[in-house]
Amino acid sequence: MTDRLLAAHLTDIHYPVPSSFRLKDLLTKRVTGAANLLFSSRRSFRPHLLKSLLHHLREIGVSHLLITGDLVNLAYAEEYLRLRTHLEESGFAPGQVSMVPGNHDTYLPACVEQETFWENLGPYAWAAGPGDYPVSRFVGPLEIIGVSTALPTALGMAYGEVGEDQLRRLEELLSRRSGRFRVVLIHHPPYPGADTWHDGLVDGARLRRLFWKHGADLILHGHEHNDAETRIDGPCGSSIPVLGTGCAILDDPRPALRARARLLRFGPGGLERQWLIVHDPASGHWRAPSGTSIPESPAGV
Repeated sequence: MTDRLLAAHLTDIHYPVPSSFRLKDLLTKRVTGAANLLFSSRRSFRPHLLKSLLHHLREIGVSHLLITGDLVNLAYAEEYLRLRTHLEESGFAPGQVSMVPGNHDTYLPACVEQETFWENLGPYAWAAGPGDYPVSRFVGPLEIIGVSTALPTALGMAYGEVGEDQLRRLEELLSRRSGRFRVVLIHHPPYPGADTWHDGLVDGARLRRLFWKHGADLILHGHEHNDAETRIDGPCGSSIPVLGTGCAILDDPRPALRARARLLRFGPGGLERQWLIVHDPASGHWRAPSGTSIPESPAGV
């Protein structure tokens, strides 16, 4: 077992392919998503930034990507196929990518029925289909556990749910001890206050009870489009760190929302340190935010 690992957390990529919109979708939820994509100044997701980011992560020695949902905007096959091409061309193999879907990845009931996310991402999807969660794998010092909160919702809604069957299977999984540092990937944030009925994790309280009972070492989430660091209760008075990261390829003039990824360095004792890298539009480089110290080694290990 390798005792060191440099990983990157990416989330809410919202990979845009505006030309994928179909006239038949004018009467579906996709019409509002397409309008936001085309006309909103706050929905400027840039495909070239994904290519740049993946290249940079390979250059600095990242060996595993942790992706927490909303990979695309409207859940069309074309969006996933283009994103998959970026992954393939970057050199990250399917075994080096762990991902879970978000609400945009199951935008309509048909997207789940046709398994659009899983079919078009192929081995990169990690799970075989929507009923396959939770999933887990061992990567170096880590046990990575993927939980899906993705489901199609009505217009104006973006909530998520783990669901009865997945909660039961997740409890069985968490009750087994692997001896590795356990990292949980989930799209909707699981902390108290984030379980709103229209936009949050509606069964978040039940999920928190599982973590309180069985524990985890780190939870990574997306959905909120900003950086967040908080904690939830773990076993025996402990607490579990919960980290969210802003959008991976958002071209936004505001530094706090600009395209970013979170780097996580793991060692024999678990998470040794974590820091953000943000796209600098002036230079085209990816840098730590001003005033942030980073490891001296370019590989971060």
